[in-house]
Amino acid sequence: MSANGLVQIDGLPPIKKEDRKQSKVMLLFPPEWVPTAPYLALPSLTAVLRGAGHAVIQRDINIEMYDHFFSMDFLIWLKARLGMQLKELQDKEKAGVITEQEADQKLVVERANAVDVFDLADRAEDAKRIVRGERFYDADKLEWALNTFREVMQYISAAYYPASLVFYPMESNLGYRPGVSKEVFACLDDEQVNVYRDICNQLVLPSVAKERPDVVGLSIGTQMQLLAGLTFCKMIKETFPDVHVVVGGNVITRLQEELPHHERFFKEVFDSAILYEGEHALLWLIEALNGQRDIATVPNLMYRDAAGQVQQNKEVYTEKTTALPLPDFDGLPLDHYFVPERIIPYLATRGCYWGRCTFCDHGQGYFDQYRGMTAQLVVEQVKALRDKYQCRHFLFSDESYPPALFKKVSQLLVDQNVGVKWTTLIRFEETLQDQAIWDLAAKAGCCTLYYGMESANERVLNLMDKHAKKSVIQNNLQSAAKAGIWNHVMAFYGFPGETREEALETRQFVLDNQPVIHSVELFYFVAYRHTPMVRNPEKFGITIHKQEEYDLPLDYYYTLNEPVGISCLDAMQLCEEFYKNDFQPWAVRVNAREHVFLYISRFGTNKLPQIYAQRQTVGVSDSVSGLVTWPVAHSEGDEGMARVTSHEVG
Repeated sequence: MSANGLVQIDGLPPIKKEDRKQSKVMLLFPPEWVPTAPYLALPSLTAVLRGAGHAVIQRDINIEMYDHFFSMDFLIWLKARLGMQLKELQDKEKAGVITEQEADQKLVVERANAVDVFDLADRAEDAKRIVRGERFYDADKLEWALNTFREVMQYISAAYYPASLVFYPMESNLGYRPGVSKEVFACLDDEQVNVYRDICNQLVLPSVAKERPDVVGLSIGTQMQLLAGLTFCKMIKETFPDVHVVVGGNVITRLQEELPHHERFFKEVFDSAILYEGEHALLWLIEALNGQRDIATVPNLMYRDAAGQVQQNKEVYTEKTTALPLPDFDGLPLDHYFVPERIIPYLATRGCYWGRCTFCDHGQGYFDQYRGMTAQLVVEQVKALRDKYQCRHFLFSDESYPPALFKKVSQLLVDQNVGVKWTTLIRFEETLQDQAIWDLAAKAGCCTLYYGMESANERVLNLMDKHAKKSVIQNNLQSAAKAGIWNHVMAFYGFPGETREEALETRQFVLDNQPVIHSVELFYFVAYRHTPMVRNPEKFGITIHKQEEYDLPLDYYYTLNEPVGISCLDAMQLCEEFYKNDFQPWAVRVNAREHVFLYISRFGTNKLPQIYAQRQTVGVSDSVSGLVTWPVAHSEGDEGMARVTSHEVG
């Protein structure tokens, strides 16, 4: 039994095959996520539901939205929206009742209205052909396509003023804070800025009307998806009151303590929420809705009972990874992602084998800790996915690939001549100092690796409970680079207690090792709410500041108890200075993880001068500059193994 009274169980007894009632289920993945590969949550859920005989329609609305955005039909429709807005603003100006904000909006709309929308749409359509075809591998053409997408997003933003809609990185801002419930509810009904209302009307509701599912499930993995996902839920629930709407995903799990205090979510937005892992919990919920189980027995479930009270079942079920079926991608538009070759995510482990980093809360998506498959099963499943979907590029979406599995899987991939290319996130380890290990991984198809270095100072690393040695970090980077693997390093300034000199040691390490660090992200420390640090702030010499209005928090503002080390604001400033003064060697024109992955796969080398910017003014928030945010995880219940660049500082 956990501290909050939850109890882990082995599962519920299966319904006999002859007694099963079939349901139709629609699963939706909302924006915003990278449009380069499917997310693993829906295929994992689909495999279990279809295995039990249910009909499943899975829709990646994220890629459908971007495909729709960059189309002639949508942009012509948007032109009409801009025209109506302009007329209304002009009428207000003539009547002398226009506000200052409306006057600003009028200037933005006028500029957008002057754009040749047919030329813009033609270029957007060609940009899609570039990212999906052979011209992708011409870096100049790819950069042109990505900048065209950004230009279109600026045009779209004008129609949803003052929203800022961004193609890449995922930093769109509707002007509402997702950590404040009253702003979340206001956003869901805001037809001016909430672009996702139009996306729902144009892409989601017609599909629900056509398919008439019994259940609609939405997987909300990241905070960037929260407003879109909840918008879809509310509009589906309003339009189709007989459809059961259920939400799940990492963000929902992280908010489980707050949701019961906001009954309005269960009254107006969705009917139930699944916490932690969802494959069998969703199956058992469907059986309960069919009258074959008591809903109070369904593990991982939060719901509103007949009396209108929000209930959370105390039983928690964790999936048995070796018993789960192969993820089922059937029905997803695998050839519509913004890449010229299919890329499929695959997860061999759940949780993190290290699981000790004091700043990390990724494990919050799981009730217990690390579980994994054998190397032989991993390779068998990769081969099965390769053959079924004619795909030779894989995202190994594990939070941190275990060293033993890394070595064994590499050996089996070589021995069995599997012929795939892959990328993953890995930890710096003393057991990986033999050059032969990295040579084998490269031979097995490993193209790019992502490392959470965090700091180059060993005292700070020990405070973080990472316990990596500087010499090991350097050895791993040099060995991987020598083998031809692309190294992406992530670090941050401002871990509580870190001095300015120690922070600058990280900066200098990155600069000194630039030849073997091919791309880099440097952030500032954020106090995520479910980390050991926030649970025990006095141990780390910090005070957590909670603000009443932030009633859906995922992180907190903090201050140091003693003037030892750099403050949060100091860390932000150091981060800004790094991108202003030092980032030039890493400024790339091709700034998606999957795009770099495919370039290395095609050209067979980690030396890719053509993808780096020649002349660039780099700023932390300049999305055209080549600043990479590299969301690197595509697994259910995982927000992304890299820290994001924008946070609530509440």
